[in-house]
This record gives sequence, C-alpha cells and structure tokens, in this order.
Amino acid sequence: MGLDSLTTLTVSQDGPVARVLIDHGEINLMDAAMMGDLWRLVKWLRSAGGRDVRVVVLESANPDFFIAHVDLALLQASADNPEAAVGSFQDMVGAFRALHQVTIGVVSGRVAGGGMELLVNLDLRFAVTGRAVFNQVETGIGVIPAGSGPQHLHHLLGRGRALEVILGHDDLDAHLAERYGLVNRALDAADVAPFLDRLVGRIATVPLADIADVKATLAAPDLDAGLAVERSAFARVLERGAALPKMQRFLDAGGQTPGGERRLAGLVADLDRTEPA
Repeated sequence: MGLDSLTTLTVSQDGPVARVLIDHGEINLMDAAMMGDLWRLVKWLRSAGGRDVRVVVLESANPDFFIAHVDLALLQASADNPEAAVGSFQDMVGAFRALHQVTIGVVSGRVAGGGMELLVNLDLRFAVTGRAVFNQVETGIGVIPAGSGPQHLHHLLGRGRALEVILGHDDLDAHLAERYGLVNRALDAADVAPFLDRLVGRIATVPLADIADVKATLAAPDLDAGLAVERSAFARVLERGAALPKMQRFLDAGGQTPGGERRLAGLVADLDRTEPA
C-alpha cells in the first residue's frame, strides 16, 4: 500500500474503505513520529495509491486513549518560532479536512489538546459511551489551543460552549460531547460496529468525485458562495453520466410510489447492490 514505513499507525484497506489504527506507546502521544505518519497517510490518500478509498475510519488500538495530546517537548522546542510551528500543525490537521474522502473518528478513550484538534478536522466523529473523554487542555498548561481547534469548536459548539470547553479545560464525557455538538453521536460499545458498518457501507457506494463535491458545498464561506458551489457541483455530477441511469433504476424499483417511498433507505441501498457492471 505504500505505507510500510508507518510506525505509529496501521492502515488496512478493504475495497473503498481504509481503516487506520492508532497504536503508539502507552498513551498515543502525538509526537514527531505520529505527526510524520499522519502526513504520510494524507499524502497516500491524495495519491494514486489511495484513489480507490472513499471512506477513512480512524480508531485506536488502545482502549484508554485515542490520542493523548501533542508532546510537550515539541511545544517547548517551538518557543523560538512559535508561529511557524503552529502553522505547520494547522497545515497537517487541515490536510485531513481537505481530503476528498470522508474521514471518521471513533473515540473510545481519552483525547485531548492537539488530538482534539485533529478530531475536529475529521468529517464525522463518534464517541463510545462510558469510555470516551474529551479535553481541550491547553489553557490548563499555560498556553492556548492554536491548531485550528478554536475555529472549529466555535463552528460546532457556538461561542459560549467553545469558551467553556477551551477556558474550562475540563473533561467532557460522550453524552455531553454529543449534546454540545462535538460528536455526531454517542454510541454504546455494542452498537458501534453495526452502526459503523451500515454508515460506512452506504457512504462507500458514493463515487469519490461526488463525495468531494458534497464536501465542497459545505466549505463555502457564505450563503451566496455556497449556493454557487452547489449549482456547479450538481452540474458536474450530471456530466459524469451515472446519475440519470441510477434515477431510472430507482423509478423502476418502485421509487415515487407509496410502497417504494415507505422503504426509501432500503430501496436506495438495493440499487447499489444491483448496479450493472
């Protein structure tokens, strides 16, 4: 797969789905080795090697830690040129946000500091109840989060809750993280695998170019720009040629009839399973 040099991540691919297992020491500390591996992962996903991947799922091999936080030795060493160091980190976590693939973080255990900032740059986030713990810890150790965390927390949580999370530097459990909007859902451990299998399976049927266009429609800076992106993206999808035949298969299978519409999610999933070669 071109990822043989990774030492802190293990990547496996099953068709359009890549699973990334974070496995680095006792606490999954985000040190220079892990940052280097995360960059290599991004570059692979951007390259021909990762062109068949549509969904990337990040989990931890350690049930107690997703990612602890950034290695404080790196923060201490950045004192001579802090803006450059922070800019490099922003570039790395932002590269995950900019991927064409859908990225999913599944948190079972603790995540803090820079680990949180990587997490909020992923497209979807899920927390395991009774195990996941979130903490934007920086103000508690004398600095502030600056790896894009404040921007994304403001967007996800709103200003007041973002200030609470950043300035309070306290633990949030899975249920509170869900209520605040930090994660998509809090799931019991037994429910994680079946839920993810269904969700990932459905996303993986969407062509990568269509996924990239959907993500682009959500990245516009304001409403007018967003509407323009949506128009252009819709036109590109039709031009690729697969949409109209699939719409016809939907109609042929019972779409736009009472019976078909009542089982809409299943009907659409069946279209993917029966798509002509």
